[in-house]
Amino acid sequence: MYYPFYICLGLLPSFVWLSFYLKKDKHPEPNSMVLKIFFYGMLLAPLAIILELFFIWLLNPQFSLSALLTQTSQNSFLKVILAATLIPALVEEYLKYGVVKLKILKHSVFDEPVDAMLYCIIAGLGFAAVENLLILFKGLSFQEAFITIGLRFLGATLVHALASGIVGYWLALALLYSQRRKKLIVSGLAIAIVFHSCYNYLTVNLFNQISPSQKIIFLSTIIFLLVFVSLVVSYCFRKLKKQQAICKIPV
Repeated sequence: MYYPFYICLGLLPSFVWLSFYLKKDKHPEPNSMVLKIFFYGMLLAPLAIILELFFIWLLNPQFSLSALLTQTSQNSFLKVILAATLIPALVEEYLKYGVVKLKILKHSVFDEPVDAMLYCIIAGLGFAAVENLLILFKGLSFQEAFITIGLRFLGATLVHALASGIVGYWLALALLYSQRRKKLIVSGLAIAIVFHSCYNYLTVNLFNQISPSQKIIFLSTIIFLLVFVSLVVSYCFRKLKKQQAICKIPV
């Protein structure tokens, strides 16, 4: 395996989306801080894997994720849904939010509402980059690697950016309306987790042994979901740009 090539390929989707979203900021963020939060997002991936495996193990002490997903006759439908969709979304969205909360909110570069969305997205893209690398390092051929990264560029990597953007928008609202701070943050996390979970559920079913017509339905639903949420996140960016600069409020 040609590791430098696979590393560049794995990072490419995150860097492309990062460039796209950074252009939405009229006042560019310092490159050093962008790279720092991106790197912290990358560091979250191993921790997320450990936490997800632990919570899934709690569901099934004889833990085997593949068995939990395939042997549905021995596992309740709820356990399967939790293991494959909700647990990963909950762990990952909270950890990405945690990085921004701990590392950027009190920093001097955090000086306008849109920064909340940007830095959450940056952390999310750092996390997605490690996910992409881990998948590529499974020994994929060049052709398989290109196809996989192409799909993840339009799918999982974008989902991480969008879900993090949702959290960032509600975090910005929490800073603007501090009297409802906790409620707004919880709302943002809940919406992001539901969106992320829906995507996970749809993709798990898409790659299961289902009929071609069902695959078309799931694929169409995924495309609609991503397009719709992308438009919502773009609207949130435009809305926050109209807000005045905000003070740094502990969260």
